[in-house]
Amino acid sequence: MPSLADSVLFLEEDEETNPPLFDRLVQSLIHQKDFSGVRALVIGRFQRKSGMTREKLEKIIRSKPELANLPVIANADFGHTNPLITFPIGGTVRIDFGSDAREMRFITH
Repeated sequence: MPSLADSVLFLEEDEETNPPLFDRLVQSLIHQKDFSGVRALVIGRFQRKSGMTREKLEKIIRSKPELANLPVIANADFGHTNPLITFPIGGTVRIDFGSDAREMRFITH
C-alpha cells in the first residue's frame, strides 16, 4: 500500500460492489495508518447494477467522521462507466472548491 500522505484518493468500483460493500471498503481505507494525510476523495460514477444511489452514497460519506472535513467529489467520469477519462496515477492534481464552482485539474503526470 503506498503512502496516503498528501494524497487525493480516486476510488472506483465495479457492478459487483453494492452499497454495504462500498461502505466497508471506505472504512477499511480510513483505518490505514496515514489516512489522516488524505487531502480529498474523488469517487467514480457507479454502474447502475451496483444499486448505489446519491442518497445511499451521501449516507455512507456522512457516517464517517473522518470524512467530515474532507472534500469529496462523487459521480466522476472514470472507472467502469462511460464516458470516462484516463488520468495518470502518481501525478499531481489540483482541486478547487469555490463558492459556486468545483474544478479538478491534473498538473503533472
